Amino acid sequence: MKKEELQNFDGKEGRKSYVSNEGKIYDVTESKLWKNGKHAGKHFAGMDLTEALKSAPHGVDVLERFAHVEDVESIRETKEMPAQEKTIKDTVRGLYRIFHPHPMFIHFPMGLINFAVIMQLIYYFTGYPSFSTAGFYALATAAVFLVPTIVSGFVSWWVNYNLTRNKIFITKITFSFLLLFMCAAEVLTVFKGYDDSLFYNVMIFLNVPVLGVIGFNGGKLSWG
Repeated sequence: MKKEELQNFDGKEGRKSYVSNEGKIYDVTESKLWKNGKHAGKHFAGMDLTEALKSAPHGVDVLERFAHVEDVESIRETKEMPAQEKTIKDTVRGLYRIFHPHPMFIHFPMGLINFAVIMQLIYYFTGYPSFSTAGFYALATAAVFLVPTIVSGFVSWWVNYNLTRNKIFITKITFSFLLLFMCAAEVLTVFKGYDDSLFYNVMIFLNVPVLGVIGFNGGKLSWG
C-alpha cells in the first residue's frame, strides 16, 4: 500500500482505521482508544506514527497487538527540524524521552502507599505499634513523592498529548489530587495525635482504591 492510500483508512463514515509504524500497517479499527479514527485527541487513523511513538508513554508492542495488514511501499524520510526552529516543547520532549520522569516517580508513591497499608494490617494483628509507625513514615514519604509525580504527569500530558481533555486524563488528574489531599490529611491527623482514630484507619485503606483508579487509567493509556 502506498502512503497516500493509507490516508483513506481514516476510521470515519464506517471506514477501517489503519496506522503505520516503521513501514508496517496495523488495523486498529476494533480499539476503543481509536474510536472514529481518533486517539487521544492528537493522533488520527491514516497517519504514520513512527515519530509519535518515540515520545509515547508506551512502546511499539501496543501496536503489535493488532493485525499487521501489509506494508507501506515507501515512507518519506522525516527530517529533523533545524535547531533555530525547535521550540521549548521540543526541548522538553527530548529530555522527557531520556529521563521518563513520570513513569519513574509514580512507582514510589504506589509502592509506599501499599507498604503503609500492609504495615497497618500487621499492626492490627500483632498489636506492635512499630508497624503502624513504619507505615506512617512510608505514607508521609509517599505524600512527598506525589508532588513531583503529579507535576511530571502534567509535563507528560503536555508534551505527549497536547493537553488533550478526555475522560481518561480528567479521571487521572482528579484522583491524583484526591490522593494527594487524602495523604496530606492522614499525615496531619497523625501529627495531631489521632493516629488510632477511625478517620485515619479508614482513610489509609481508602488510598488503595483511589490509587487503583489512577493506575487503571494509566494502564489504559499505555495498553489500550
